[in-house]
Amino acid sequence: MNPRPLFLMTLLATSAAAPVSGQVPPRRLYYGSTGQAVPTAGGAAAAAASDPQREADLRDGTVLPRGVRSLRVEREGEVIRQRPHVESPRRGTAARGARLPALEATQGHGCRGYWVRVGDEAWMCSDGGLTLSTEAPQTRQLPQVPEGQVVPYQYAFATRAGVRTYRRLDDIREDNWAEELERGMSVAVTGTEHIDEGTYVRTASARWVALRDLSWARPSERAGIFYEPGEAVASVAFLRADARAWPTVEEAARQRGAAVGSSVLLTRRDAIHIREAQAYRARQYVRVDAGWLSAHLLQRPEVPAAPASLRPDERWLDVDRARQVLVAFEGERPVFATLVSTGRAGNATAPGEHHVWVKLATTDMSNVDNVDLYSATSLYTVSRVPWVMFFHNDQALHGAFWHDRFGAAHSHGCVNLAPRDAAWLYSWAPPATPPGWTAVMPTARDPGLRVRVR
Repeated sequence: MNPRPLFLMTLLATSAAAPVSGQVPPRRLYYGSTGQAVPTAGGAAAAAASDPQREADLRDGTVLPRGVRSLRVEREGEVIRQRPHVESPRRGTAARGARLPALEATQGHGCRGYWVRVGDEAWMCSDGGLTLSTEAPQTRQLPQVPEGQVVPYQYAFATRAGVRTYRRLDDIREDNWAEELERGMSVAVTGTEHIDEGTYVRTASARWVALRDLSWARPSERAGIFYEPGEAVASVAFLRADARAWPTVEEAARQRGAAVGSSVLLTRRDAIHIREAQAYRARQYVRVDAGWLSAHLLQRPEVPAAPASLRPDERWLDVDRARQVLVAFEGERPVFATLVSTGRAGNATAPGEHHVWVKLATTDMSNVDNVDLYSATSLYTVSRVPWVMFFHNDQALHGAFWHDRFGAAHSHGCVNLAPRDAAWLYSWAPPATPPGWTAVMPTARDPGLRVRVR
């Protein structure tokens, strides 16, 4: 089965806030970090801070107090909507502790306090989960990756069935466990603690697990290749096997050189630029930066014509399931290519043209809730999967830290990417994810990335 993202029910749930009756008052002005009044749609700016109209607006939440620069989010996953109305479509979610720009305020339906605009088509309700702040907005993109790492967490896997998790360290001594992990289920580690019984790790889901029952993940360091200006789609390639590049075509054909050490060893799946092609003795050879080698050793992207409805410079992806190659385009210009892992037999990645309908910094994925627990051949829960872009129901492009089989089908339906590739694509793909946001959803004005699977 395809991995079921555990965030979906929360993200798409209808808000329970009661609508506020009455007409929404006009937005007259807001006060920026300089303290100067800025006019907005709906009326003229007040001339001075002591203006009675401004005081009335402050009381009803129609303007922000002087000096307010940001909005601090006090609850994880606080909802951002497209308009200041409880029934407006969701625009995304914000992280606890994030400071988002406070641009203007108004009253609106479904919010007992006031709505604050934090971006283009992005509004948040003040009821209970937000605090106005004079601090500057934060500038960190999520997820954050520690220096020297390729993924946002240290990940680990249960080494056997029945690995117990605990809510508190005190529960360990009493063996008051919360849940059990199946073999291979993963956790995202945020810290460690030494107690009498041994070393325990704290997970991102606020559980404690014995370190002796876990094995550490070794995320792939692999990365794709960027096209140079003017290069055609087939001007890059990936090695099908380990190979040697030689200084001349003749040496490449003989697989030996005049001098020891004249060849360069290239590794299977390495990404290369093809600089020149030449026929020699009825076989094709190519020159790459390291030298000459046989063309049959290369896996080259082949992409049909771009979609007919493509907008100029529109960003989109072509996913080739036969070759397990992804190519990113801007209009008809290729910009990046990499190896991927799409769905295995029985769990095929859906062919056709799709659009990313939500982007998430991280999310948990599991098949526990959509299989027969007694007959399933395997259960899995993958914690804090990074750089996730859902494009067809619960199929997504995302980083995979649990394998290095890129170039071969290996997923439950998603398009698995090496972490470095997933991070770049997530940043490049529309809609952009503003700093402090944990999820962003497209709008009519800011549509999601087009993804063609074939």
